[in-house]
Amino acid sequence: MEAKKTCPACGGTMEYERVVYLEGGPGLNRDTLPAAPGMELYICPTCGRGELYLPQKALERRKEARREEEEDRAWLRDFQEKVKAGEIAPQLFLCPTCGNPRRDRTCPFCGSVVDLKTMEEICPGKPS
Repeated sequence: MEAKKTCPACGGTMEYERVVYLEGGPGLNRDTLPAAPGMELYICPTCGRGELYLPQKALERRKEARREEEEDRAWLRDFQEKVKAGEIAPQLFLCPTCGNPRRDRTCPFCGSVVDLKTMEEICPGKPS
């Protein structure tokens, strides 16, 4: 918590003061305030400037949430590209040979091959 922070106004070393809980006020509401239980207040003893920072754990949670969101977006982009290229179907369908749900052109269970545009079986698989 007591990480060294440099004052952006005078270049002095800021000191940790305490945790501050933001409740809003004129022009402030839950949409404009960061989603954190409290903010760490640092004060510059040289010029008196105060700075608010997210606590380290809250910052790590935000970074993890952003990483997960980016992974989700990347998965969706990849999925959409595969559908557009005709590699997979946009919806699950039942394999005409073995009855297992799938999206791929080739069934991973029986090897049946389906034309994803017409949804007709091109090459029947081996029933299990």
